[in-house]
Amino acid sequence: MNKILLSSAAIAVLLLSGCGDDKKTEQATAEVTTKQETTKEVVNEAAKEVAQTVTTAATEVSKTVEEATNKVTENTVQDVKEAIVPVAQEVKETITTQVSNVAEKVNETQNDVKEVISTATNEVQEVVKVEEGPNGELLFKACASCHGQKGEKEALGKSQIIAGWDKEKTINALNGYKAGTYGGVMKNIMKTQIDSKTDAEIDALATFISNL
Repeated sequence: MNKILLSSAAIAVLLLSGCGDDKKTEQATAEVTTKQETTKEVVNEAAKEVAQTVTTAATEVSKTVEEATNKVTENTVQDVKEAIVPVAQEVKETITTQVSNVAEKVNETQNDVKEVISTATNEVQEVVKVEEGPNGELLFKACASCHGQKGEKEALGKSQIIAGWDKEKTINALNGYKAGTYGGVMKNIMKTQIDSKTDAEIDALATFISNL
């Protein structure tokens, strides 16, 4: 802009000089100088206005960006909160379910353990009862000298071989000897052997003989 104005002023000065009018030349020069000063002022003012406009615009842009950023941040935080809530709820429900399942399994295990302990206790009690009762094997030792260790002999060469007898047959025979209602030539001998035996001892002895 300055260059255009200066060129115009120079042309005007040359034209006036060509006419040989010094006074007019001085006036033209003064006018050119004035115009140059005016032009500088206009340019400076314009530059200031542009700078101010740029500064204002930059401030507005910065403010707008900041507001937009804050808004985005707020929205983002809200979005994150909204996203976290259902996830947290789901995690809570999952943990609650898992804890409940573990508790149920623990209860089931405890019940199983109680049942096993109860069963084992009953079995032990049954074993103890059996062991506390008459011992058929010990009772048979008195019989083995005549009947053989496996009941394979005829006692004194006269009795039946008792190996292979079942429990019921053995009990009936022993009770018959005890009552004096059973037996042949061995009847009296067997009565003296069995007469003192209790029902429990006869049962234990018959059980052992049936398993020979």
